[in-house]
Amino acid sequence: MKDYVLLYRGGDPNWRSKASPQEIGAIMEKWGAWMANLQKTDQLVSGGSPLESAGKRLTKSGEVVTDIASSELKELVTGYSIVRARNIEDAVVIARACPIHRFHDATVEVREVMKMS
Repeated sequence: MKDYVLLYRGGDPNWRSKASPQEIGAIMEKWGAWMANLQKTDQLVSGGSPLESAGKRLTKSGEVVTDIASSELKELVTGYSIVRARNIEDAVVIARACPIHRFHDATVEVREVMKMS
């Protein structure tokens, strides 16, 4: 079994401020059920966390610091989870069931976590 990071991109960073408490509860329930299922099958390494949309990007060996809030939302990493799967194809199956897909423009990038030994 290998670990894979699911990098979430896109979505609406302001959805919580627009949603009713019932809508927030329903969405959080979906995330909780998805993660509980992964935990039950020993496929959840870390549920991860959503990320704030504001931040800084360092380039040119850290000499240039820019505000990432001006980046296109679809380019921003908005959160992550780490899952365990036999191979990348199985990790993609896990990613397909992720509740992030409720946002039509959201994407999930699946990347194997490199073992450092």
